[in-house]
Amino acid sequence: MSGSGKTYWSQKLADQRFYNICCDDLIEEKLAPELNKLGYSGISDVAQWLGQPYDAQFRRNQSMYLEHEKQVTHEILSKIKKEDIGNVVIDTTGSVIYMGRHIMKQLKKYTTVVYLKIPFSLQEEMFKLYFNDPKPVIWKNSFKKKKNETNEQSLRRYYPKLVQYRVQLYEKYADATIDYRMLRSDSFTVHDFLKTIKVQL
Repeated sequence: MSGSGKTYWSQKLADQRFYNICCDDLIEEKLAPELNKLGYSGISDVAQWLGQPYDAQFRRNQSMYLEHEKQVTHEILSKIKKEDIGNVVIDTTGSVIYMGRHIMKQLKKYTTVVYLKIPFSLQEEMFKLYFNDPKPVIWKNSFKKKKNETNEQSLRRYYPKLVQYRVQLYEKYADATIDYRMLRSDSFTVHDFLKTIKVQL
């Protein structure tokens, strides 16, 4: 999920000479013609362009975002298959699990899929982070607003359902899982990160 530490740990691995591929950056490049029309740039502006699931433009933009994400993931897999780029870390989006079985099977075949698990007890904290500093989040069909609800009330009611649905898919496709609390420990190093993955394979 957004805020789990994907980008932070990808950058830490890049510092150890891993070839770092950031899906957010590649998706933003593909969205550039759309974003430029509105004077947008950067991940925060991608979130603004996408909008929230109650916004009029959300369904259209969500479909466009997912289509670009599929293209990006295909291109990354092709690069990995064809080129000898050594150790590589792919900083995926949280919506990678929506790419379909074929792509996820390919990712599992050519990479080690690592799930950065956020404890249920931190769900409220994660919601506040998402609400106050929005990142692009794909909701698919996991949102329906009631008549008398405010936008925040609707998001607060459906966010746990979105997380629960995603967790099932993250766990299904993961080759290794690292707990959020472990990742946030000051003593947890890149060596520990890699060792934790290795013992689960």
